[in-house]
Amino acid sequence: MKAVVAAVIPNWNGAGRLERCLESLREQIRPFDQVIVVDNGSTDGSETLAQIRLGANHGFAAAVNRGIAAAAGADWIAILNNDVVLHPAWLQMLLGACEQGDLRTGRTLQMRRPALLDGAGDALSLGLAAVRLGHGAPDGAPYDVPREIFGVCFAAALISADVFRRIGVLEDRFFAYLEDAEFCLRARLAGFRAWYEPMAVAWHEGGASSGGSGDGMPAKVVEWMTAHQLLLAARYASGEMWPRVAWVQALWATRTILRGQAGPWCRGVGRAMRQWSAMRDAFPFDLSAVIPTLREAEEAIKRDDRGKDLFWRLYFAE
Repeated sequence: MKAVVAAVIPNWNGAGRLERCLESLREQIRPFDQVIVVDNGSTDGSETLAQIRLGANHGFAAAVNRGIAAAAGADWIAILNNDVVLHPAWLQMLLGACEQGDLRTGRTLQMRRPALLDGAGDALSLGLAAVRLGHGAPDGAPYDVPREIFGVCFAAALISADVFRRIGVLEDRFFAYLEDAEFCLRARLAGFRAWYEPMAVAWHEGGASSGGSGDGMPAKVVEWMTAHQLLLAARYASGEMWPRVAWVQALWATRTILRGQAGPWCRGVGRAMRQWSAMRDAFPFDLSAVIPTLREAEEAIKRDDRGKDLFWRLYFAE
């Protein structure tokens, strides 16, 4: 029986980008059965294209969750940023990928520099620092080989509805950013697997769906990233993880402060502290299972040649 596939696209002031994304969905060789645009209070006219209008900006995770609820009859759900364009074979290739891949993603290229990768799957370190594998690397080897990965980036991902039924939806306390890292770790701990299929190609503008230009990190993004890194630690960190978590936070704080973003960093810390206890208490899994899962993911980060990135050179310094 043919699988039912829905696409969920959160939107906030995505005029132009959203139309471009939807056009690429209409051009799919294997069409989507349902397309659900969830609008977060846009004022630029793009809200007229939405099936669900929230009236205000409730964040990426909350909008995706509303879309997932509306796709109740789907077997697979694609989560897509509004600044993504899919190759016509994207869905066909992911549906035909590894049978064990409950979470699937493809080779995502940078919209402005399509010879470079935007990402080839995600990983999460033992210190709970997330990384988009292959980001900024030239398209080609070693990213042209299908493989199992730690997790998927929600810029363009396909997820079995069974995953949502088993572990729930996105953590909506993560307004935007790192909600995919948290979800993928939760999925891995529940026994689900993630798969990278390079024949499924997409192009990602990057940053546009949250109001950025893609060329820098706006203050609000620094605040969200800071808060959500700490909330990941609140939920998952234990025992031997804490020294690595502390090292990640020291590196992140140093980088943001040196870039003149001390204010957003402080606000992010404050945001996390207000939610720390609630996040720490809301965890249904055995924390001891986190460590081997993250050690495996760290090996992927090392193989990904992060040598050009000072953050990761320092993180892995012995």
